[in-house]
Formats: sequence, structure tokens, C-alpha cells
Amino acid sequence: MKRNSYNATLILASALVLLTSINAMPVLAQHKHQQVPKLIVGIAVDQLRTDYLLAIQNKLGEGGLKKLLNEGLVYENVTFDLDSPDATTALAVIATGTYPFYNGIPAATVYNQQMLRRQSVFYDKQYIGNSTSGNYSPRALIGTTLGDELKAASNNVATVYSIAPNAEDAIIGAGHVGDCAIWLDDKTCLWASTTYYKGFPQYIQRQNYDSPLFADLGKTTWKPSYIGGRNSLMPYRADDAAQFSHSYTQGKQPVAQWVKTSPLINDAIVELSKLALKQGRLGQGQSTDMLQLTFYAGTYQHADEARYADELQDIYVRLDQSLAHLLSAIDTYVGLSRTYIYLTGTGDTNLNTKDVDGTLQGEFNGARCTALLNSFLISLYGQGNWVDAFDNNQIFLNHKTIEEHKLGLKEVQTAAAEFVTMFSGVSDVTTAHQILHEDYSARITLMRNAYSKTYGGDLLIQLQAGWTVRNDDASPAKPQVRHDIAPGPAIFFRPETIAPRRVAEPVDAKVIAPTVAGHLRIRAPSGSRK
Repeated sequence: MKRNSYNATLILASALVLLTSINAMPVLAQHKHQQVPKLIVGIAVDQLRTDYLLAIQNKLGEGGLKKLLNEGLVYENVTFDLDSPDATTALAVIATGTYPFYNGIPAATVYNQQMLRRQSVFYDKQYIGNSTSGNYSPRALIGTTLGDELKAASNNVATVYSIAPNAEDAIIGAGHVGDCAIWLDDKTCLWASTTYYKGFPQYIQRQNYDSPLFADLGKTTWKPSYIGGRNSLMPYRADDAAQFSHSYTQGKQPVAQWVKTSPLINDAIVELSKLALKQGRLGQGQSTDMLQLTFYAGTYQHADEARYADELQDIYVRLDQSLAHLLSAIDTYVGLSRTYIYLTGTGDTNLNTKDVDGTLQGEFNGARCTALLNSFLISLYGQGNWVDAFDNNQIFLNHKTIEEHKLGLKEVQTAAAEFVTMFSGVSDVTTAHQILHEDYSARITLMRNAYSKTYGGDLLIQLQAGWTVRNDDASPAKPQVRHDIAPGPAIFFRPETIAPRRVAEPVDAKVIAPTVAGHLRIRAPSGSRK
């Protein structure tokens, strides 16, 4: 009787802790026992959409996505409380439990005002790369991640690996103290890492030299795996049969971006994960280990969905097959019952989707805007280089010039904002001072969540619907950022521990990290916000 009473008390206490950690989010799981898993697998799928996932269920096998959907706790509507996050922004929110204003990661690439150039948010010249010429470290990341907290909980015994198509996403998965972040280098088409992390496993180096991914690309062609019936993702299309064929090389040279936006990258990440399980023995020691993986479910070459609709459907079908192989490998080497898996999407804000013909209004030319703004500020305050750049719908003022003229930054920002507001196509201009210091309306809060004090501009420009952006006179116009994020899912899976359930109510992506931490009985990331 005493033991039963103790168990009941423990379960009640765990439930109360979980409810506290996730704030308004419903209880995620009914634990039947409290055994700590041997392996944690965090899977993020770039641009995975819940509506597409549910629409394509009839084409899925039994051992991959359908297994997770049927046997896991599924939240169908995960939202991001900020405008149009890219995959890296979303992954940072998921890993840290907080938004860019607090975790320091507003985008994969940012404008460095000191260097006057765009660069990776994780660029760090102090560290060289393995199989890459890039220089990276996670130092831009503020606060801890789930992997960091697992390291702390295990007294640094746990092994934390992260594998992703791109450097930024792999680094987020590895965090500050992970063992290795691995990605596919754009130039070499080899698996790469940074010397910031102490480990670059020899079996991955051997894979690079014995069986490099690019070796067979010239002979590899991507053709549809499923033929027949209408496209489940795009039911409005008139054609029935999927017909396409894509190569991965241009001449004899591999094109990494073609690989990274096709099913081939998902297959390659699964094969590397198998090596980590088999030769790295993740989840097979005395500690609990973590494997963070990022897959891709967006459009081919990041192009318009309508243009590559059949390719998009095939990516979903093949992603399902890749995940089935991954789950099978996990079961073989560790056991699914000893593994905790959580899968999330990053939301879909495909900026290349065309607007309806006839709704396009015009182009906003960033170079012309900054030139005219500089002339206006000269007429107002005197000679000087007042404007540094226009980048990602932000204008960066020259703070040195402002200081030399002994002017207040708020004054110059306000004057500049009033001038830019008069441009055709501009619906609103918000200053950095408003975001950082003024009252938090719903609009300001949304912008503040996505803003970085380190990399943010002085003016944030919002354009009217239907307008496109031209950064300079030579570059092609880019579609304006849209705010209609298609939600992705969050799936929590552990056989005999987490009860299967579907939840349709919206949940904020920032609660994923503290929820996982609560399930694992480790601290939530340091920046987690309820």
C-alpha cells in the first residue's frame, strides 16, 4: 500500500510540474512509467505542413510518418508568434524555447554592419572547418538548448550529435556543448563540421573519402516514386500523372543546393544516422544520448509550389520512406521502447509562391530608397554617409556619422522613418527605438519577437500586399514576405509511455523545448519563456 501511495504521489507531482512548464498547453502525455530513455531523437522537418501531411496519408507506408501519426501524441497546429521565420529561426525557437529577441538567432544569414556584408549568423573567424572553408561557432546563440541541458544533467557524459543539410541548422541542434554538428558543405558536397566542436567522428571522415555523396551523383536521377491519381497536395491541378526528371550535377560538378532540396538529402542524413547508431553506438552506453536531425520537405530549389507540385508530393512520400528506415535502425540498435522521439515542422512561409496574376502592384527598390534617404538626411543634417545598407526589408543607418554630428539616434531614426513612409508600396515603417523601448502593442510585440539587437536594422519596412522587393539594380526582384504561415505538427512518440492522441488547438512553438525537458526530467533551456 505504501508503494502504491508513493507511486500515485510521484505521478501527481510529475503532472503538476508538466502543467507548470507548458503553461496553457494541454498535458502532452500520460506516463505509464518513469524510466529514462537511452536515446533522444529530435527530428525537425523544414517546411513540413500539417495539411499536406494529412492529405497524403493514403500514400504513406506503415513504418514512418503514419506510425508516428497513429502512435504518437500529435499537435496539428504549431504556431510561431513572429513574422515569417526561416527554418533556422524556427529551429532556434524549438531548441531554446524562446524567440530571436532572446535567443539571438533572427535568421540563417544576417547583415553584419561592421563588415558591411551578409554572412551566416554563426560566422566566427576564430574557428576553421572540417571538409569546409566556412568558419562557424554557436557563439551567436544566447542561452542553452535541449542538448546543452542534457549534457549538464548527465555531468557531460551524454553524447549529443546533430546532422542537418545546412551549417546553421546543425549548429543549433548541437548547441554550445554538443559533441558534433555535421552538415553537407555547399562547395565540397562533403559532410562537414567546425573545429569549435571537439569531435568529428572518424567513421564520417571515412565516409567522405570512401563513399563521398557526390561520387554517384552523375549517375543519379530523381524521378517520381509514385505514379497514378491526382496530386494529393495540389488537387486543383488538371494533370493526373507525375512526370519529371532531375539530375544533381551541372556538367560534372555536383550542385549541393539541388541535393539539399530533394529527397536525396533525407536519405543521406538517414544513412549517416545509421553510422552514428552502429559505429558511434548512440543510445547503447550507460548514459542517455541525443541525436538531432533536420530533414527537408519544401519545394525543389525553393521554387514555386505550383511549378514543382509533383516533386513536392514525391518529397513527402520519400520522406516517409526515409523515416521508416530511420525508425527501423533505431529499433535494431537501441529499441524504440527505449527511445524518446519528437518530430516538429518549421512552419511554411515559402516566399517564392506567386501571387495571383493581376494582384502585383510594383517593385520596391532598396538601393534607390537608401540613395534618396541619404540625400534627404544630408539636406536635413549636413554632409555625411548616413545610410549603410538595405537588407532583408531593413535599413541600416550609419551610427558613426550620427555620433559625429552629435545627434540622437532616436531623432534620426524617426526622421528617416517619416521619409521612407512616403515611398510607394510602403505600408508601415517601424524604428528600432519603437521595438526596443516603446509600449508593446500586438504589432510591436510580434516584431520584437523576431528582432535581434545585434543584427537588427534601424528601420523595419512593411510593404503593401502584392509588392515585390529589389535589393539592388542588378538582382532579380524577390516576393514580399507573407504573413500566412502554414502550421506544422509537433509529434511526441514513445511506445507504452506516451498515449496516442490528436490535438487540433493551436500551440506556441516555444513550449516544445520545456515540454520535452519535462518528459525527460531535465531542466528546460535557460531562455525558455512561458
